[in-house]
Amino acid sequence: MRPHKPLLYATAALACAICAAAAQADPVTVQLFYTTYNGGANIDEVTSVTLSGSTLTFTGNQNIATTTGADGILFLPDGNLAIGGQGGGGGGAQIHEITTGGVAVANVNTLFNGSTFDGSYHLALSSNSPTATLYTLCNGECGANFSRTTLVGSGLQNGTTATNITVSGGTSQDVRGLIFDPVNGKWYYGTAGDGSTAGTFGTVTFGPGNTATLTQLLSNVPAHGLTFDPFTNDIIFSSGNMIDQFDPTSGMIVSTFTGLAGDAYDQSAADGHGHLFVASNNGNLVGLDYDSTGLIGTGSSAEKFLAANLDDIAPLSGAGQRRRPSLPRWRCSRPASSGSACWGGDAIECKKPDASKATGGAFGRRRCFR
Repeated sequence: MRPHKPLLYATAALACAICAAAAQADPVTVQLFYTTYNGGANIDEVTSVTLSGSTLTFTGNQNIATTTGADGILFLPDGNLAIGGQGGGGGGAQIHEITTGGVAVANVNTLFNGSTFDGSYHLALSSNSPTATLYTLCNGECGANFSRTTLVGSGLQNGTTATNITVSGGTSQDVRGLIFDPVNGKWYYGTAGDGSTAGTFGTVTFGPGNTATLTQLLSNVPAHGLTFDPFTNDIIFSSGNMIDQFDPTSGMIVSTFTGLAGDAYDQSAADGHGHLFVASNNGNLVGLDYDSTGLIGTGSSAEKFLAANLDDIAPLSGAGQRRRPSLPRWRCSRPASSGSACWGGDAIECKKPDASKATGGAFGRRRCFR
């Protein structure tokens, strides 16, 4: 007969309870803006997408605009949306700028590069600066080329034409995805076609002039849609029913998520807190919760139909995310004058700047703490 060890069993039971609690993911809710690729009402918004363990729920799924073609989508520093307008091939394409209410703001044309027009599909923004560079990719329509335009006043300069960039290096120069890593200051590219898991992946060096040189790092990878994840500082890329997590420090793929047969992952969005949302061209949205491990292939996942002809979703973090105005900060100090209502003892007076005041030093609300 073995001696009874209640403390040991209690400890083991507590450890199991802690493990179970860790495995139970906390719900997270985000707002998503997305495109559909088959014409018609093609710019949409979901007011709230909630990921809770193996469940996804949507609230307020509605159309906000119709543009001449829609593919890549991101937020410009002025708070408006930039949309890659597809096209190219036999005629010029456009990058559209619209408000989140669907009002057209500006259009930038793509360039004829000598044999065909640059299309406008996936988009990539260099930063959230008012004069950032916006890149747009051709999705196979313009060979070893893609385009760029410089923002003016945080948005697109209406009626201008993007500058063509000539690509060299690597095994394939047909760049389909592009993303900037703000940690190491490098650009990364992917060449996987729609639904392909046999693309190449590597770094991009811009210049001299309007050129881009590729340095290939990996082959036979699903590098179609690319995302920088500030939670792990890794690059996430996806295509087919595969999502890979690339660690720039080690130069290795550190985790892989394999979804349902029939999924065709396009663009993803990381919220910066260990959650990834991925659009699939079959209409499904996938949510991954990996905040406890930092590896996308672990944790919990959920999948649910969102919209027919689903294409891309706007970033939730980093360059291209929606930037909301910052709230004024309270300023606190001991009262400087005996005339203050807070004068005396250990009182602290807090003042809130009032943006509506004509003078820069004016304050609105005041509070006294004793």
